[in-house]
Order: sequence, then structure tokens, then C-alpha cells
Amino acid sequence: MHFMNRIHAEAASPLARLAMLLAVFACASCGPQVIEGRPPFIGISDMRLLDDTLSATFRISNQNGVAMNIEAIDIEVTINGARLAGENRPLKLTIDANSAEEVHVEQVPDPFTRELLASLQNREVNSLPFFLSGSVRTLESGRLRFEQKGHLYPV
Repeated sequence: MHFMNRIHAEAASPLARLAMLLAVFACASCGPQVIEGRPPFIGISDMRLLDDTLSATFRISNQNGVAMNIEAIDIEVTINGARLAGENRPLKLTIDANSAEEVHVEQVPDPFTRELLASLQNREVNSLPFFLSGSVRTLESGRLRFEQKGHLYPV
């Protein structure tokens, strides 16, 4: 009997080890998951037509659990396929985890863009549908693309 119990205990030992190993993996998978490599959320914080200058402020929100080190930015805002505003340039910008920064852009719009914005400002239209798209190049994840649709409203 003693011999049988010893064999039975040794046979159970690998199963016990396997169970402990699975328990360790299960506990490790329950730990906090840090989000990385997610593209930023880019929104239009402010857009104004002042004399001959279109001024736009883009809010760049880091949706990751780690800092994002942006090296370049490419943003384009279009209305019905016509370019409204944008920026394409190298940019050194660090955005802390789960926080946001703003990028300000000024440019001289073409006559069509001026006319569109004037119709909104004069309340000839209630809103203008826009499409915002582009990418950022980050040190950590390379090129991250983003896009969104929305409406511009007079304020």
C-alpha cells in the first residue's frame, strides 16, 4: 500500500504543477492592461475666419496608457470634398498618457472656403458637414491613421 500511495502522489504532482501554472497565468491575465498603439483622437477645438486668415485649433487626445511622442502630423479637414484646412509638417510634441494637447494652424483660405465659412457665420446654413482625416507619426508606433466626421456650427 505504501508503494501504491507513493506512485499515486507522484502521478498527481505533475497535475498539481500544471494547475498552479494555469492559476499563475490566469492571475497575470487579470492584471491591468496598458493600452498602446492606439491612434489619437483629433478634434476641432476652434475654427475662425478673421479677415483673410483661417485660424484652426486641433485638439489631439492621447487614448493610450503611455506617453505619445509625435514626430510629424498630417491633418486635413474637407467639406464636400473641398479642402477647408489642414497641416502637414514635422512636429515635436509629447502628449502624456490619457491627456491632450492643442495644435494651432493659420492659413489663407481660397475664395470657395471663405464663401463656405461666411455662409455659416452669416447663418445662411445651420451647419457644414466635415470630414477630418490624417495621421501622426510617433516614435513608439510609427504612423497612426485617424478619421472622423462631424459638423461645424456657428457660435
